[in-house]
Amino acid sequence: MMLWVTALNFVAWYIFIFISVVWIMVLLQNRENFYENKSYRSLPTVSVLVPAYNEEKTIGKTIRSLLNLDYPKNLLEIIVINDASTDKTGKIAEYFSKQGKIKLLTNKKNRGKAYSLNRGIRHAKGELIACIDADSIVEPQILKKMVGYFDDKNVAAVTPALRVWKTTNFLEKIQHAEYLLNVFLRKALAFIDAIHVTPGVFSIYRKSVLLEVGGFETDNLTEDMEIALKIHKFGYKIENSINAKSYTLCPDRWKDLLKQRIRWYRGAIQNSLKYRKMFFNPKYGNLGVFFLPINFLAVMSIIVIFFVMAWNYIGMALNYLWKLYLINWDVSILLQGINLEYLITNIVSTQFFLALLGLAVGAYVLYISFKMNNEPISENKPGYFMYLIFFPFILMCFWALALMYEILRFKREW
Repeated sequence: MMLWVTALNFVAWYIFIFISVVWIMVLLQNRENFYENKSYRSLPTVSVLVPAYNEEKTIGKTIRSLLNLDYPKNLLEIIVINDASTDKTGKIAEYFSKQGKIKLLTNKKNRGKAYSLNRGIRHAKGELIACIDADSIVEPQILKKMVGYFDDKNVAAVTPALRVWKTTNFLEKIQHAEYLLNVFLRKALAFIDAIHVTPGVFSIYRKSVLLEVGGFETDNLTEDMEIALKIHKFGYKIENSINAKSYTLCPDRWKDLLKQRIRWYRGAIQNSLKYRKMFFNPKYGNLGVFFLPINFLAVMSIIVIFFVMAWNYIGMALNYLWKLYLINWDVSILLQGINLEYLITNIVSTQFFLALLGLAVGAYVLYISFKMNNEPISENKPGYFMYLIFFPFILMCFWALALMYEILRFKREW
């Protein structure tokens, strides 16, 4: 049994290190084009959709952020879809609507984000559709930095560089480091045409393609992943503009983070099963042949490492507790029987060096992410080191829980 556990752990660490090295190689091969801005021949019409449910604390700032966009007003429309909010969200949106600054649609009952987006698409006049959550803001130049990619008729969507809006507490600082890493990874994925998620914080879509693929799936936990995979399935590309900055609030409490990640990870499992025929399929290029399979293996590796560590450390703890019980809880006797040579041999092992190598590679990738985003590590040292050393174990736990919830068919919650 222990041999199989050791073998699985070895393979899991190997996959993690391999993937990290691949991203570094992709970056090095494309470093000259990393910050490239796509110029546009002419500015297209754009409709910005803001689905909102009980977002009274932030929706005003979101709308003002959109009103400050550096884009011709005759080519821009802002549509807020109030999803039967029970707070002041509707009144705040109505205030801007009465001034003629936005269009307001109101659902009679709560139907969910995907339904609201689809309703907004039907009312939108723009050639392009931008979607933004009502707890997010954007920089004024974001549209002009993104629309140039749509001069390529095969491009169906463009994603921004999504960052954390506020970093007031420790948990937010850790997520800030994570989001910077994702900015780097999303750009790397764009270079190999393998972006598999279009985040809800100002991803832009070609309206004709959204209509062609049937819009957003209303019963999906992660509609932003489902729509991205569907776009690839229909033969279109997804690009990324690392210079186009958008900002969103992230969970500031652990229980909120747990709820968010369980939804994300269960959604990832749900969509992986739904689009399993894309796996290893050369029709979908690097996405099908390389990324989807290797990403699946990476997730499985994370879960394996978590359970192996749990198996080892819980087993070790139970063993010592049993020994303490047998010697009537006399710790001094137990300490006398500890074999230091045995402990050192087990600590300084192949698995230990693999973990150390994985940590070093991960630290380098995270360092590159900070550097590419022009973010000095010195301004967020706690976030950098805690994300690197501590947060991966939390994510392992979340992935394991998500898998367990899916296996046991727990109710899916948004």
